[in-house]
Amino acid sequence: MFSRFLTLNTSKTSLACGVKRRAGLGSGSLVAGAMLFAVLASPLAAWAQQGKVVLESSEQLFSVLAALNAAGYDTGIGVDTGDNTREGIRAALAKENIPVLPEIQKFYAAHKISGRPGADLGQYVSLALFLGPPPDFNFTIDPKDLPPDAKAVAGLVPLLKVFYKQADLTDLWARAQINYHSRIEQYSPIVRKAIEFTDAYLRFPAGAYLGRTYTIDVDLLGAPNQIQARIYGLNYYLVITPSKKLMIDDIRHQYLHFLLDPLAVKYAADIHDASALAAIARKAPALPNDFKEDFPLLVTECLIRAAELRIDKVPEFQAEQRVNQMTASGLVLVPYFYDALQDYEKQEAAISVYYRQMIRRINPAQEELRLANVKFTKPKVERAPASDLSEIQQLLDEGDNAIYSGNYDQARQAFEKVIAKNPKNERALFGLAVVASSTRKPDLARKYFKETLDSARDLRLVTWSHIYLGRIDDLSGERNRALAQYHAASLTAGAYPEALRAVESGLKIPFGSEPRSRQ
Repeated sequence: MFSRFLTLNTSKTSLACGVKRRAGLGSGSLVAGAMLFAVLASPLAAWAQQGKVVLESSEQLFSVLAALNAAGYDTGIGVDTGDNTREGIRAALAKENIPVLPEIQKFYAAHKISGRPGADLGQYVSLALFLGPPPDFNFTIDPKDLPPDAKAVAGLVPLLKVFYKQADLTDLWARAQINYHSRIEQYSPIVRKAIEFTDAYLRFPAGAYLGRTYTIDVDLLGAPNQIQARIYGLNYYLVITPSKKLMIDDIRHQYLHFLLDPLAVKYAADIHDASALAAIARKAPALPNDFKEDFPLLVTECLIRAAELRIDKVPEFQAEQRVNQMTASGLVLVPYFYDALQDYEKQEAAISVYYRQMIRRINPAQEELRLANVKFTKPKVERAPASDLSEIQQLLDEGDNAIYSGNYDQARQAFEKVIAKNPKNERALFGLAVVASSTRKPDLARKYFKETLDSARDLRLVTWSHIYLGRIDDLSGERNRALAQYHAASLTAGAYPEALRAVESGLKIPFGSEPRSRQ
């Protein structure tokens, strides 16, 4: 009754008609291609409903990563994932004369992020998500509004257009569809089941969020075991690369965000009543900064982690261990929600109805007592940081904590010490901008927020820089400029409930014109 429909989609399937045999990709024929097209073109009527959840392959992502693989993207080569599509594509491209390839090799080498395979791949994933279909690969938004990681590699697109033609990617993509469709068929029933169980547990009716889409892109050319999650506008994306074990837990986790994030925005005022707990969470060294800076986001993550344990019916003893581990990592409300969901299960209202009641029952004083003896775990680091990096981290934390306590002069001094060592440090630039804004120095604040936008890769800092610039423009009577800033922020604000609420408010009325009322 409550199952959400899942649409299977392999884009550009018509290219599978009339394909040629091509060395390096295994067996294949015109007949095989035509048969594949017939399968892919058949509508899955039971699952079709305006694209709520889409499981697909992306020709744009395939094209970008084919170019990178030909140009030296070797991360994860040789790891057994049970899929040889990447090796086949690389072998086929190696036999071709592709005149533009040296330029792409130079581009990839110049933009490679060493030591961070997720970020290295991630920038190109972000780029591909904003590209229209080949051979034009037109941007789907104004290039100046691209998120920072995508903007950093946007220069690949002119080279990609040439590569697409010279490497005959039309043929390669068509031939690869057999492997892509096979992988999608592996995921399909498991994803469908996970969504049905999740919808049933939360009692979410299908079609509850019209106009929002959760797209799961199956990628076979990236380094193995990668999960790339994105939220752009109100739409959610998850890119999954080859792996021995299907990444169903990650797919469901992002789906839970898709369902629950809007509730955190809607009831942000109620969540704020428990925000005293944010000070405790900030003391957890292993907790990512996004959760420290956006309390509604932390609340949502804690609710999701607790819901996962309840949906999976994890035995009580094991569940208690995992709850304790998550609490020690800084997810301080997991114990509360794990207990609260037991009460939720005993009544009949949907989570969308019960959510506000559950939030209002959070007792900060009681939770502080529960957390009093918790020993927070230290973050896992892949390598020991350099001594000056450790000092910079300490200064950044000192500056942030000083802002929380309203000691802006101390915060400014800490951030200025960081800037003296690294003039492009995004957290320090943003911190100085917030200090200037909080001490009523709009011109200086504008300067630092713009410098943050020039340097930052952190989407939270980018989003809030646009929001603050919009507010400064509003207070200066520049409404059109303010609206442009709010619109720019709206692209990435969906990942941060407080930011999204600020964007929605800024688009409705000029900042400072009316007191914001509780919803």
